Amino acid sequence: MANYVITNRFQTDKGVVCRVTINNEKKLNTLGSNAVAELSRVFENLKNEDDLRVVILTGAGEKSFIGGANIYEMAELNPETAREFITNLHNLTIAIRNLHVPVVARVNGFCLGAGMEIAAVCDIIVAEDKAQFAMPEVQVGLPSVIEAAVLPQILGIGLTRDLVMTGRTLSGTEAHRANFVQRLAKDGTLDEVTDQVAQEILNAGPKAISIQKELCNAWEEEKMSTSVQLGIDAFSKSYETDKPATMLGAFIKRKR
Repeated sequence: MANYVITNRFQTDKGVVCRVTINNEKKLNTLGSNAVAELSRVFENLKNEDDLRVVILTGAGEKSFIGGANIYEMAELNPETAREFITNLHNLTIAIRNLHVPVVARVNGFCLGAGMEIAAVCDIIVAEDKAQFAMPEVQVGLPSVIEAAVLPQILGIGLTRDLVMTGRTLSGTEAHRANFVQRLAKDGTLDEVTDQVAQEILNAGPKAISIQKELCNAWEEEKMSTSVQLGIDAFSKSYETDKPATMLGAFIKRKR
């Protein structure tokens, strides 16, 4: 049986960093049903790890983060199996989005179609400048669906229409300028920049990070009035542990 996902856990003095690698390098880490199911199981299991602080999601090898969905499998779908296939892919993105800790996308090479949608639901995207981003589904007779719906919020409706209607490619540098990529890594520095992001997350309060992720999701989904009230509730909730007092006290002490 193929092992489509590899997980590596690294214990630090501030908690666990888990690196999740999509292991389908020969096929550019494309996602078929089996890979989607395995990746979904991994993220469902991760939500039960209390000492987990950050997840780094990447693709095996140097050529591809995720080269899209498996076109050979998609070519054999019918209306019923197509609905099941795309629903399972959507459920994977929900598992990533709703994980209690930040998920950092480490984008090496191609980030196409489903890959770009999965990256979009990660909390922070780190990409090398030569990475390639595209939504090429229309080029094979399909619309961009499910989490492509978040792209207008990130890229604006104009650039989103351009990408999903033409299938053209953005370089990592262009995706960074368009605010899709948050951290741009020059050639050979992808791991260094990714590790720096992970360390910045580790340096923050675990409870605060978890609450902040919930709020960021709510800001995207809820009306402003609802989001503000959620923020008030969350601010109060963050004081259920001693972390704010401890970390604020340490910060004040350093400033003196």
